[in-house]
Amino acid sequence: MSQDEVIFRRFESGDTDDVWHMHRSASEDVGVRGPEGAWEDDLRNIGEVYIASGGDFVVAHIGSRLVAMGGLKPVDGDVAELKRMRVDPAFHRRGLGRRILSELESLAGALGFKWIILDTTKIQVGAQRLYETAGYVRRKEGMLHGYAVIFYHKRLTGRDAPPHMIDDIVSLDNPV
Repeated sequence: MSQDEVIFRRFESGDTDDVWHMHRSASEDVGVRGPEGAWEDDLRNIGEVYIASGGDFVVAHIGSRLVAMGGLKPVDGDVAELKRMRVDPAFHRRGLGRRILSELESLAGALGFKWIILDTTKIQVGAQRLYETAGYVRRKEGMLHGYAVIFYHKRLTGRDAPPHMIDDIVSLDNPV
C-alpha cells in the first residue's frame, strides 16, 4: 500500500482521541473553535450518537494518520444530518473533502435516507463552495452556537419533499 493511499472506514473506538484532536485543530484552522462545550458531546460518544442510532461515522487515513472524517446522524427515516465533516488542515486542497462527502452520501443512500441536511458557518467559504458544487441547496441562514450559519439540503433519491418539510427539520429552535 502506498503512503499516499487513502483508506476510508467506519469509526472504531480506538479513533476517539484522533477524531477529537482533528475536530479541534480543523475548527481552529477555520476560525470556529470556541471553548469546549456540550455542543461537542457527540464526539465523545460517536458509537451511540451516530452508528447505533442508524447513521454512520467515517474516518479516512493515509498510513496511520487520520486525515478526514464525517458523520451521518439520523433526523427521521428519510433525513440524515451531515455532521463533523473535517479535513486535516495539512491535507487541504487534495480533494479529501469531496471524497469524504461522496462516501457519506453513498452511505446515506445505502441506509435508506432520501435527504441530507447540514449547516456550515458563513466564514467557511471553502465548505460552502464544496457543498454547493456537490448539489446542496441553501435553505436559510441563522445563528447556531453563536455563529452565523447557512443551512443546506440535498435530495438523494425519490420525489421532492414539500419545502416546509425541510424547514421543519432544520429548526433553529431545536438545533441538532
